[in-house]
Amino acid sequence: MESTPRHSGEHPGEDTSRQRSTAPSGDVLTEALERFDALDAAPSARALLAQILTATLAAFTRTRSVRDPLPDTAPGSAQEALAVLGAVDHLRSSLAAVDAFWQVAAEERIRRDDAEVGVAPAEQGRGAGQEIALARRISPVASSFSQAKARRLVQTMPAAMERLRSGAMTAQQASSLSGALDGASAETCRRIDDHLGEHPHFLEGKGHKRLQSDVRKLVQRLEPETSRERAERAARSRHVTMTPLADGMARVSGVLRGIDAVALMQSLRTRAESLRAAGAKTSLPALEADLLVGDVLRGGEEESTTPDHPRPRSRVRPGLDVGIVITDSALLGRDDDAETAELEGYGSLPAHIVKDTLLGHPPGHLSADEDEEEHSDEVVSAFYRRLYRSPRTNELTGMESKARAFPAGLARMIRWRDTTCRTPWCNAKIRHSDHVEPHNLGGATSYANGQGLCARCNLLKEHGVWILSPLAPAEASPGPAQPAPSAPPAAWHWESPHGAVGTSPTPPLIIPGPQRPPQERVPRDENRGTRDPDGPAPPRASPAA
Repeated sequence: MESTPRHSGEHPGEDTSRQRSTAPSGDVLTEALERFDALDAAPSARALLAQILTATLAAFTRTRSVRDPLPDTAPGSAQEALAVLGAVDHLRSSLAAVDAFWQVAAEERIRRDDAEVGVAPAEQGRGAGQEIALARRISPVASSFSQAKARRLVQTMPAAMERLRSGAMTAQQASSLSGALDGASAETCRRIDDHLGEHPHFLEGKGHKRLQSDVRKLVQRLEPETSRERAERAARSRHVTMTPLADGMARVSGVLRGIDAVALMQSLRTRAESLRAAGAKTSLPALEADLLVGDVLRGGEEESTTPDHPRPRSRVRPGLDVGIVITDSALLGRDDDAETAELEGYGSLPAHIVKDTLLGHPPGHLSADEDEEEHSDEVVSAFYRRLYRSPRTNELTGMESKARAFPAGLARMIRWRDTTCRTPWCNAKIRHSDHVEPHNLGGATSYANGQGLCARCNLLKEHGVWILSPLAPAEASPGPAQPAPSAPPAAWHWESPHGAVGTSPTPPLIIPGPQRPPQERVPRDENRGTRDPDGPAPPRASPAA
């Protein structure tokens, strides 16, 4: 009897037979091959699909990381589950080899097309990274790193490519191997590739850190004369980045000189232990974080070490301009933990964190009936700017300018709205204010026609004919709550010169709160002036700290 195919809702641990059928033919694998045979495609496309199907068959029948491949395991057994996982990892390696090859092929073909249309040699292929990133649905920066690794593997390391294609090397190992060779000469890459061929067990059981360490030792032995140059180049790449985390927290990561990093960590640990010895109840890692923030924001001002206030004061340094977009109801109204605010360069965070910080309370501060001890944080000084929005639609009022350059206020308003680069899949920090419809084609310098881009995306967007088209909401809101005429579209559809596509939704600057019924308009008394009760209501004000 034919078995019933598993539905997506079934539990993976249930005992089911692999011999399932979805058609009268009786065998799903035979049916899949018949559908492939009937595929109407060019010979090159059919050859590529056949290559992928062959890799899939090899991954599930010659799995390297399990004793018994899938066909040799009992249906419903633990061995079957492990065989599937091992085969998927094997297949991931094979597909990584295909991916690397086609990244290089795409770059070469885009460069060839640029040459055919007369692009200057120095500019040929310059926009390839942007198009490849859009097609792969990753950020342009991540795509650039991936392309460099793929180029190194494909062009100088055939043995590594073969091991990746056969599943003998994992996709993560391939990425680590190529990344560890960044800056090494092509000859060194070839010699290390020969080493892999001569020592097939070199990669066995090695994780990311150990593999990179071993490869760097080989590079140092093969290129001792360039060691100082490589060290200088690496030192020039030191930087600090921030990654937003949940609940109003963030991770700050720094790439520093190794000696400086070790000295920094030892200093933080020693000082944190001193504070603990003085009576601090906070954990050592939290004290280290507070000390680091205090050193940077307060210029090394001495921290308090008394038992009552054993940790450093954590307040924003006067003169720093930190942009926060928050509704007036969240800032001044009753406590509502459901409301959020937008922190420039960070994104969304609970509004109560902003309010508590301005009042000098620690994040997550809980009110108590009894008198509370004074907290070590100080009240933050803040300046407020009003951002006006429509009381009917919650849309921000558009800001227009005839100038080509975006005025500072409008540019900052766009940065607050977009948070990160608006190129699909890019998460880089906004550096430029860009006209979606180019200024030289009549595009307005406006809130609706503006978008924030990183420097790289803004420059490469002009390389080739990139088409950006506005997208309306899938379903318009019923009733009077229609988008304001000056509001940006719901999203922009991006299309690269060679047909890669992506969508960049327009984020809301203000997270709409719960709809409240409009209050009755009451004329002011004589001493305060009057207002026509039938006149238009003023727009809601949204302070920005």
